Amino acid sequence: MIDWTMISSVGTAFGAVVTSIGVVFGAWQIMLGKKQSQAEFEDSLDQQYRVLSMALPVDVLIGKEIQKEQRLEVRELIYNYFDLSNEQSFYRAKGRITEHTWNSWCIGIRDHYKRPAFKEVYNEIIESSSFTYLKKLVDSDFKSDPNTWY
Repeated sequence: MIDWTMISSVGTAFGAVVTSIGVVFGAWQIMLGKKQSQAEFEDSLDQQYRVLSMALPVDVLIGKEIQKEQRLEVRELIYNYFDLSNEQSFYRAKGRITEHTWNSWCIGIRDHYKRPAFKEVYNEIIESSSFTYLKKLVDSDFKSDPNTWY
């Protein structure tokens, strides 16, 4: 005679194992999706930076003086760069940017800030702008991680 309770117990145990595997697989898929989404988000900010940096004259990027005829255009591009840098700092503070990406960006922001044209525009705009995250980063001499601010 067949013991249906034993077969039912084995079937229940098998079902529980299969369900557990499905839950683990589902969690893994969610984690991968989140990482992919974060990478795409960070890449979109990188793309914004590339567009801005390609529009800037090379002389400005290597620390030389701005030509008079380029002054207004360069000033606007640098302002937009600082706006992007403030946004990046904000997203890092909110945990939307990975530590690895932030460390790379922070070095870039610091290096640009040290260039004469960037420093000149920063000094001109910082008190009248809402770049609070960027200001806090500069005030910390680029040593404070926005992710620890709140």
